[in-house]
Amino acid sequence: MRKLNNIRLLPTLMAISIIAIAAFQFYWLRKAYQREDRTLEMRTNILFREAVRDVQASKLKLDKIYSDSNKNSRIIISSSSTSKTKMAGHNSKIEGMLDVVMQKVLDSNKGTIVYSQKIDSVHLFNKPFRGRDRMIQFLFDLDSLQDSIKIKELDSAFAKRLDEQNMVLPFKITRVPTKETEEPVFNEVTLGIKSPTTYHLDLGSTNSFIVKRIGAPIIFSIFLVGFTLLSFSLLYRNLLHQHRLANIKNEFISNITHELKTPIATVSVAIEALRSFNASLDPEKSKEYLDISSNELQRLSLLVDKVLKLSMFEKKEVELQYETLDMKELVEEVTSSMRLQFEKHHAQVNVNSVGDTTLEADRLHLVSVIFNLIDNAIKYSPESPKIDININGDGNKVDLVIKDSGIGIPQEYQNKIFEKFFRVPTGNLHNAKGYGLGLSYVSHVISRHKGTINVKSIPNDGSEFCISLPKYKS
Repeated sequence: MRKLNNIRLLPTLMAISIIAIAAFQFYWLRKAYQREDRTLEMRTNILFREAVRDVQASKLKLDKIYSDSNKNSRIIISSSSTSKTKMAGHNSKIEGMLDVVMQKVLDSNKGTIVYSQKIDSVHLFNKPFRGRDRMIQFLFDLDSLQDSIKIKELDSAFAKRLDEQNMVLPFKITRVPTKETEEPVFNEVTLGIKSPTTYHLDLGSTNSFIVKRIGAPIIFSIFLVGFTLLSFSLLYRNLLHQHRLANIKNEFISNITHELKTPIATVSVAIEALRSFNASLDPEKSKEYLDISSNELQRLSLLVDKVLKLSMFEKKEVELQYETLDMKELVEEVTSSMRLQFEKHHAQVNVNSVGDTTLEADRLHLVSVIFNLIDNAIKYSPESPKIDININGDGNKVDLVIKDSGIGIPQEYQNKIFEKFFRVPTGNLHNAKGYGLGLSYVSHVISRHKGTINVKSIPNDGSEFCISLPKYKS
């Protein structure tokens, strides 16, 4: 009982294990999704800023000379250096403007910015910048260029950046009011100084893109959970099968032990009677005791023979002795030897044969097969059984059909009757004795002969066993 309870507890333990594995895989995939989502957000924001910078830089023209109204100074953007300007003290908008200007210059592969005045001349990269006010004025004048940047241009530039990175994403770029915030907003870019303009990037649904990025981990997780579920299911099914076989085996041992003791005890009593009560002086009594002993020993021999034959067949230690036989003659031989049983049970047996019924087979085992099937037909028929045996030799095979009018076999048991130790519940039919070995032995013999056996049965309307054997040894 304790073992049965342990087996019943297994599904709960297996379910908990599978749920735990699935939960861990879900947590792992969720973390991977969040990580990919953050990475995608950072990449798109960087690409968005680069796209805005590209559009802004494309609006500037190099080799432009800016002169003030007094004609006392000038700023020249010309070529000859690869340095980058960084003006301490300027706010981020001005530095952003300078980055755009410098990037434009550097892209031309020329690159130096020189500021000149009549009074003093300053090289921006080698000396302190003393013309700061004029540079700021210059940048404010450039500020008017922001008005010429269109959303369509930003869309095109950003789409190009995404295409270069093999990223297919829905997005929308809009102008939004400029707000001063302490925390940086990474999906917004503000252009201009006097009249700043802020561009905002909105990504559409990125679920499909992220799922594709983590497609391999998802497939692996599904495979792992599915493989675990399949393994546990097969394991549990095998455990139930082994448990059922163990119960059947224990029942078989209990039954066969009782059956073995019965003939031994009967023979012992008969022998003791012959010895103790001078039964030898009475011929009729002696014959009766000897007949009882002979019948019981024969029953014991048949039982032991069945067990040994089945064991040898399963171990494949038996070599079949093929010879040319006539199935009709074998059936007649068996029915003749069982005539006393037919008379005892008032059985009516009809044998019909059609065609050439000769074949190559093992005589001993084939006779045992026919005997087992006819014996079952008698044993599982309530009274006055009717048995029809039809033999048909057609082409390269011989068919043997044994039909009875017995109690039949329920549908749910018909696939199990050829299993070792299995017995169909017989209800109120208490005279049906057996060990669950006969049909298992029959199935092994037919299988070794490369034949087939199946059953057709309706409860309370009899059973029909159909055997098909090849005529020639393959």
